[in-house]
Amino acid sequence: MPHTNVHKCDSFGDVLTPVAPGDVKILGRPGELLQSSLNARVFSSHAQGAIYDEAENAFATHWDDSDDHLGWQNEYWGKTMLCYAGAVKYTHDARLAAWCVKKAHNFIDTYQHPNGYLSTYAKEDFFNSNPQSADRSTQWGFNIWGRKYTMWALIELYRATSDKKCLAAAEKMADHLIAQLKRLDVTIDKTGAWAGISSMSILRPLIELYLEVPKPEYKALAEYIIKITDVCEGESPEVNLIHDALTDNSIESWFHKPMWLAKAYEIQSFFEGVAAYHRLTGDARALAAAEAFWGHLVREELNPMRSVGYFDHFLHAKRRVNGMTELCDVTHWIRLNRELWKLTGETKYLDCIEEAFYNAFLAGVSPDGAWCAHIVRSHGTRHLSAPAQTGMKLHQCCPDNMLRTFYDWADTVADVAKDGALEVNFYSNADIVLPGAKIEVRGDYPVSETFRLRIVAQMGGKLRLRVPYWAEEMSVDGVSLAPASGRIEIPVAADENTFELALKMPPRIIDSASPDFEDIDTVSDLDTRPPEGYTKRFMSLYTPEMEGLARRTPAAQVMRGPLVLAKGRVAGTSRMETLEFNTINRQSGWKASLSPAKRTAANAAAWCAWELSLEKDIPGKGIEKKTIPVADYWSVSCMDDPENWFSLWF
Repeated sequence: MPHTNVHKCDSFGDVLTPVAPGDVKILGRPGELLQSSLNARVFSSHAQGAIYDEAENAFATHWDDSDDHLGWQNEYWGKTMLCYAGAVKYTHDARLAAWCVKKAHNFIDTYQHPNGYLSTYAKEDFFNSNPQSADRSTQWGFNIWGRKYTMWALIELYRATSDKKCLAAAEKMADHLIAQLKRLDVTIDKTGAWAGISSMSILRPLIELYLEVPKPEYKALAEYIIKITDVCEGESPEVNLIHDALTDNSIESWFHKPMWLAKAYEIQSFFEGVAAYHRLTGDARALAAAEAFWGHLVREELNPMRSVGYFDHFLHAKRRVNGMTELCDVTHWIRLNRELWKLTGETKYLDCIEEAFYNAFLAGVSPDGAWCAHIVRSHGTRHLSAPAQTGMKLHQCCPDNMLRTFYDWADTVADVAKDGALEVNFYSNADIVLPGAKIEVRGDYPVSETFRLRIVAQMGGKLRLRVPYWAEEMSVDGVSLAPASGRIEIPVAADENTFELALKMPPRIIDSASPDFEDIDTVSDLDTRPPEGYTKRFMSLYTPEMEGLARRTPAAQVMRGPLVLAKGRVAGTSRMETLEFNTINRQSGWKASLSPAKRTAANAAAWCAWELSLEKDIPGKGIEKKTIPVADYWSVSCMDDPENWFSLWF
């Protein structure tokens, strides 16, 4: 039986209890993609053979620090096994659990040193290249970064299988790291890439280990990481994340070299740990910093695919019309929002999760679920497919992280509030089990405005339903109800209840937020702040056919509910209409409407397809009207095909 996590130490906890892992089954088209990914990356002979073997073999070859490679092959065993542990929880598959335990035991017995060290780096005490440099942005090394993922995977394998040997191995790893830092008289912020950010992102799994094995040394290291990133004015450390988050200064300005240090993946991972630290200790400043960081992201870094960042950096993504976001950044944007939702119960975090999942995330997953994009973009011919990385043939950071996002989505679908009310947060087709109730959601939301919720409850009570920010009301059995704090509440009787629900989703035009858009033709040195010309450097990376297709002016978006609408070949839009057009951005008077498109061979692959009508009454000229075939952004953009074309700009 999977281990039931019972905190063995005092903790301040969440304001709600999420659904237990595996008690939500995602159905519909997203569920089909999840199942394809599970089949390809967990249950297939290829996954349990060549993919797993290559990740484990990195601990034998020590490629990472041989010939000064300074790579990060050591993250892949941990990421792979985190996805396998998540699959055990999601599927409750006993054979998979047994396979994971067998592999983990062999891995521990073969590669963990008697002192607890477990890494692909042969040189145990190697942390940084160029350690004497005063400029930490020039230092490189991923020894602790990779150990973080290995330790975390062992913890989650214990939680999924109750195997104590995995937990003991994780404990030995943490004990070794703490002893090693003391022996070398070095602090963790002085190790690793990105001026220590990569190493300090161990904060979250360190706290998870403390919940299982409450050694004071683990909490002390977590406290140090929090303290060293919240230094007062005047001391000016190279990385001061908590302190800077609580200022009005943009993220890009926090670093003297944002191109090197403003790393979206690592910084979001760090703040996920900051949120967990508040959960453990009740530290109000930690929660305030995590919430303030979220605010920075929404104001400065929200990109048109509804993720955050620009090519895995925080370089003021809102001013860059050539949107590019790493899929790992989507994963960690969702994870950060999930942590803040659990801590606060505020539905604005669920809104961000929903938009990121349906758009940036699903668009990045290959249709067969076996691989994914490295960089998801706003327009062009295809996303930047994830290349095998750092000497590997079958691994890259994004596909190795991908399944965790599906699990995070499933585990956020429903919860139980502190007052005992049952809450449903997302409405894509799903089967849900909550204490004392089983719930079915059907109706193909968000393609459809209407959907059905059936609940079989052991006793009467309250059901709360999230109403997204873009909906002024939710209709229940034909009666419109206005939300309070993002939710409506309806009574539930014992036994069976069925509710017909509706959320109106008229299209809405979203103008580009910032007139200060990037000058892509001015290419500056990457050490310059702000670094310009980044688009020109990387727009055609892996996709040479994209040369010359970068946008030079802002444009508008059109959204329907949580979905970003897009033009493209899959929607039946011509290439010229898709990539060459006169924008309606910041032109008042345009009104948008949608009608279902007739299904044809051209749009058959789209999840949903419409005819978008844009109309404007021009004085003296009458009505100007444009009719454009559109579909959901996921459908039109997820093909790894140089002959595909798509754009979310209007």
